[in-house]
This record gives sequence, structure tokens and C-alpha cells, in this order.
Amino acid sequence: MQRYRDLYQTQLTAPTYLSIGNFDGVHAGHQALLQQMLAAAHLTGAQAGILTFDPHPREVLRPDQPSPSLSTLDERLALLEALGLDFVVVQPFSRATAQVTATEFATLLVNRLHVRELWVGPDFALGHKRQGTVSFLQEIGARLGFTVQVASTFWQDGHEVRSGAIRSLIESGDVRTAARLLGHPYTLTGVVVKGDQRGATIGFPTANLAVAANRLLPANGVYATWVVLPWERRAAVTNIGVRPTFSGQGRSIEAHILDFSGDLYGQSLALEFVQRLRPEQRFDGIEALIAQIRVDAAQARALLTFAAEDAGHSLIYEELEHTADWAVRIFGRDLLTLFAHAGETLFRLIQTPFAAPPQVTRQVQVEGADLEMLLVRWLQELLYLMETEGELYTQFSIEALTPPAGAEPARLTATVAGIRGRSDRSPIKAVTYHDLSVSQTDDGWQATVLFDT
Repeated sequence: MQRYRDLYQTQLTAPTYLSIGNFDGVHAGHQALLQQMLAAAHLTGAQAGILTFDPHPREVLRPDQPSPSLSTLDERLALLEALGLDFVVVQPFSRATAQVTATEFATLLVNRLHVRELWVGPDFALGHKRQGTVSFLQEIGARLGFTVQVASTFWQDGHEVRSGAIRSLIESGDVRTAARLLGHPYTLTGVVVKGDQRGATIGFPTANLAVAANRLLPANGVYATWVVLPWERRAAVTNIGVRPTFSGQGRSIEAHILDFSGDLYGQSLALEFVQRLRPEQRFDGIEALIAQIRVDAAQARALLTFAAEDAGHSLIYEELEHTADWAVRIFGRDLLTLFAHAGETLFRLIQTPFAAPPQVTRQVQVEGADLEMLLVRWLQELLYLMETEGELYTQFSIEALTPPAGAEPARLTATVAGIRGRSDRSPIKAVTYHDLSVSQTDDGWQATVLFDT
């Protein structure tokens, strides 16, 4: 990925597809838009890139209203490069930049970057006083020779994916949901510095991480985390807070790396947050604190071991040999995951474009006498909605699943999201009961399903 500093000093000659924004955190919505733009650009032989600003415009225009960031500039650029973009322009932002009109800026994009398509979100605007709205850009683009592609709002697990919503989740300590919306774990990078070394005196040495002053810190508390060093990735339990047992003052970030000994002072590392274990609390004495740290470390070890195993089990389904129709075996670590994977399998089989950002969401509720009937009802309901509503689903969030109990049937409640349209692939007509099974295995759950085509 080519990196350019200052639009006014950049001159590209090949046609480009461009997106403009701060891309703080490079969340799942950013990723979906940029991946679509990248694919569209390369189909036409054009280059795909972004223009971002440094510092963030709010730091210049509203210095009295600080808003901590989800990523540093270097972290942003690394995440953007991983998406496969051809170039990025980092534009220094000043009060003079804020005075540039939308017309002047659009003209500059064409003259300097050879822009042919501009990809933006629905509420995008640029230029002085945000004059360059989507409709304004579409009008001026017709004169200057570029078109405007407007991406739909991106949804994940029933949440509208926006940087502000992700900040709120992190500030409340819900790093698990934040990671779902980001599309990657929330990560802090920094340098290990000397602390008060109390952890070492009680048998739990910690790496004290110094991070950029404007970075957003999760809520005070204890977290299961991964520490990423240049040479390895290790499990850790991390405390963020003021260390009330020792009457601490300023907030600190202290990671106890499990099963590790060594000097990390001056070493750069990344801290990936997986889940909050508990709030920070004050203990009556050192012995009570040590006992709780042992519990925290054991919980973090168990959670991170499961997370690593789950990440390694990437197989969602496999096709089975069958004389007719379409037979598959579906996998999941638990029942909720199994049913979510069943929905995903159905729509992957008919080649639904999963990279497209969702345009619609629906609530689904079904019940069945047993788990096998519940699975059939779930998939049949998705097929029915696909046919009657003209929708293809790409996200499946199982909110509740209760197995049958006595006279009570099994019940499922879910939210699905997807796009409007129909598949070009030969359609699946129905889900059959032939060879149908749902069973628990040593690795989780699996189901065998036969689709009638």
C-alpha cells in the first residue's frame, strides 16, 4: 500500500476509487465498504484507496471537547493495509483545511487523485460547513467526471456499527460486543514502562503499558487479554484502574502475562481485550487481593483457552455425498452457534454475497417438538422470508434457544440481517427430514441436513 502525506503534494495518474473519512478503529462497517470498493475498482483496472485526516478534525475544531480515539494513526494504517488497499493519503488537518469549500475539495480530488468513483456512507459530508452532502457531490461529480456510491448503514448482531457506539461499549467495559462491531479485538499498543513493582512482590509481576494520551481506555476492571509481542502471543489477565487497595491515583494498565518470566521494559507490545471479568475493587488486605488475582488468572486462562480453540475450529459446514438433493454436515461449539451456522450454510450454498453491508433486519421466532424439528422450522422460515420478501440473509444472531422440556417445545428467537435481492444459484426448495440429526460431540454440536433442490 502506497502512503502519501498531503493531498496537495500528491499526483496520481491512474483512475482511482476513493473513500474519505477518519476510519477510527477501522470497524466492520468501514471494512465492508472498503472491500466492496476495492473489488469494484479492480474489476475496472482502477486503484482503490482512502483519504484520511491527521489530526482528527474534532481535535482542531473542538479542542475543548476531547474524544478519545479507537486507534492511533499507525494502527489505522496497519488495519487499512491489511484490507489490501492500493494507497492512502494522510491529509494534515488545520483550520485552513476546514475553510476549503466542497467544490474546491472535489476539484482537488479529481486533479490530484484522478478520482472516478467516490464511496461514502449515507450521512457523509465534506468541505466548509459540511456543504458537500451526498446530493451535492452527485451533482458536482456529474460535472467533474466522477460518480458517488452510497453504502448502506452496516449492522452487526442488531447493532448499528458506528465509531460512537463502539466507544460507548468500550467505556462501559463491554469489549466482547465491541470486538464484534469492530471486526477485530479492541487493541491498545504501547511501551512497557516501570511501575511501582508491587505485583512482583506478591507473586504476580505485571507489564505496565504506556499508551498514547488520546487513546480510549476500557472501563476500570479486570480483563482477559492477549499480549502480542514481536515474537509470540500470550494469554494475560489485565487490570485497568487506580489500584484502590494501594490507594493509587492515576489510571494504569497492568498486564500479568500467564506462565511468563522476563524483562520487558522498553519493549513495544499490543494488548488485545477479549472479555471483562469483573469491575475494579478495593480489598481489605493483601491476602484477599492475592486470592482474587488467582481466581482472575484461572478465569482468564480458561476463557482464553476456549477462545483459542474456538478460533481454530473454523469449519462451519462440509458437503456430504448424496445421490440427490444437497446434504451437509454443520458444526458449532454450542447450540446457538450451531443454529447460526445452519442459517449461514443455507445462504452460502446459494452464493449470497456476504461482504455486502446489510440493508434489512428481521426478528424470527420458531418452535418445534425437538431440536431436529426446531432446526427444520428455523431453516424453512428463512427460506420463506427469502422467497416472500426478496431478501438474502448474511448475519444470524441467535438471542435465545431453549431445548424441549416435558410438554414444552424447543423455542428459538433470533435476529437476522441481510440484503435485498435474489440468488442466481439454483434455489433450495425445502429442508427435508431425511437423515436429519442434531447431536452433541466431544467438540461441540453437529447437525446433518438434506436440502431439497
